Parts: sequence; C-alpha cells; structure tokens
Amino acid sequence: MSKKSHISIFIFSLGLAIVFGGLDHATHSMLDLFLNKGNVVALVIYTLLFMAVTYTVVWMYIQAKL
Repeated sequence: MSKKSHISIFIFSLGLAIVFGGLDHATHSMLDLFLNKGNVVALVIYTLLFMAVTYTVVWMYIQAKL
C-alpha cells in the first residue's frame, strides 16, 4: 500500500472518531471534546479501532482480488 493510502485511512478513522465523539450526549461543543482528558483518550482508542477495521477490510479486499 502506498503512503497516500495509509494517510487517507488515518484521516478517515480520525474523522469518524471525531464524529462519534461529537454525537455523544454529554458533549456540548467540539471544544469540550478536545479539552477533556477522558475524551481525548476515547478519541485515540476509537481512531485505532476504526483503523484496525479499515485495514482488515482493505486486506480482505486485496486478498479476494488476487
């Protein structure tokens, strides 16, 4: 995979984590999402989770294509 693919997977995963963090009922603004230490930890964990799922799907797609 190219470097561009890795960067786009990271940006996609981070964006998805931010969207899900923003949809949390306790978050009143996006500033709250980044200033609370617990929310930052959750964003990192969700980003890593979404990256793992995305890499798995890409790997399965490449294997099926071969």
